[in-house]
Amino acid sequence: MAPSMRWFARTFGLAAVAHLVGNPAGWRSDHFGGSPALVAVSATLGAAAIVLLVRPSRLALATTAVLALASLWLELPVTGNHWLLVGFVAAATLLSLATRDPWAWLSVTGRWILLGFYCFAAFAKLNSGFLDPEVSCGIFYAHQSLASFGLPTFDRSGVLGTAAIAVPVLTELSVPILLASSRTRRAGVLLALVFHTVISLDFAQHFYDFTAALVVLLCLFLPEATLERLESTIQQSPRVQVVVTTVATILVAASLLPPAPTTIATIKLIGFGAWVPVGAWIIWRVAREGVGPAPVPMRLPSASAWIVVLLVVANGLTPYLELKTALGFNMYANLVTVSGETNHLVVPRTLHLRNVQDDLLRVVESEADELDVYAQSGYLVPERNLQDYLARQPGVTVVVADASGERTLDGDDAVRLPLLVRKFMTFRSVDSQDPPRCQSAWFPAY
Repeated sequence: MAPSMRWFARTFGLAAVAHLVGNPAGWRSDHFGGSPALVAVSATLGAAAIVLLVRPSRLALATTAVLALASLWLELPVTGNHWLLVGFVAAATLLSLATRDPWAWLSVTGRWILLGFYCFAAFAKLNSGFLDPEVSCGIFYAHQSLASFGLPTFDRSGVLGTAAIAVPVLTELSVPILLASSRTRRAGVLLALVFHTVISLDFAQHFYDFTAALVVLLCLFLPEATLERLESTIQQSPRVQVVVTTVATILVAASLLPPAPTTIATIKLIGFGAWVPVGAWIIWRVAREGVGPAPVPMRLPSASAWIVVLLVVANGLTPYLELKTALGFNMYANLVTVSGETNHLVVPRTLHLRNVQDDLLRVVESEADELDVYAQSGYLVPERNLQDYLARQPGVTVVVADASGERTLDGDDAVRLPLLVRKFMTFRSVDSQDPPRCQSAWFPAY
């Protein structure tokens, strides 16, 4: 492989390892996609990704891409937007390996994948909830990050509160614009790397997996010469490769085990501790290259490349069409798109193509303790979701309420969702409060 593609392969391996460590397969319950199959695929993916990190090759890259897609399939719908993004990159990688010039095809397609993803992620934050200091995800995660290190939080309505809202919005809106021009491309890459690495400094929640996924694609906007120098630096550092192999192996192995104190400490301490110098090194190396012009090809090479990019765009549109609200590149955004209504400042109404959210239920009580989170938090759940939950959990009953009063749902109401609908057309719970709070976790019925 060419040096530039070898660097891409290494960062793809890094993203896979970061995902496995940040989302341990051994810690997942059955309700959230845990299974022996996922553990087995994760173990194999981890091994392939480590090989790719230290000995990049076409075979290792193809193997890692196939296993990443298998992992994504098994995790869906309870996975992160970053892993869906990696899934698109994995598909593009496999398609590129079937072309005469894989790097020329993949590098351009990858750039457009990032632009599509990032534009929708930034656009989703233009809503009244994210701009409200009382509920903004910007302040929520800033507080969480500070508290995770034992540091004091700040006043929501003060200067720092305003900055915690304004900085993410302005940065994320600026990055695609900067990346679109050769004159500002390096500055855009550097800005995004710094911003997302700072965000990943959260000891309470794994954001380094998200940042690692972005590193894969952001580096595609750098000139070939820069990528060649990055690759050369790693290739000429055998000791670094030994350290990377050792640390990554320990972390991947820990992610496959049940959540005992030792494995939790390994993931938390070593995982986070390993990411910080990696992220800092990448920023330092990119910054050393300066912020001069970075001309790179941007013309999509084939119809198949167009299809991949259009699928990315279509996925970003799904919340506004109400085809789904999960994994629509609308994460960390306070965005609401329910029954034709939305809190978005630019989109006045959703297209409301599906009526799933027309029947939102309030959970009153249930013999399943895990459903208590709905009653305690005030989140509403689509009736379809509860019916699917009851099909997955036989014998459970739940008392719910809607505009017509209370009723009980049990096994007779269970309706298993079609596999593809459950995997790709998922609706999340809806906050009953207005403005909507920052929904930072998956609930049992999603």
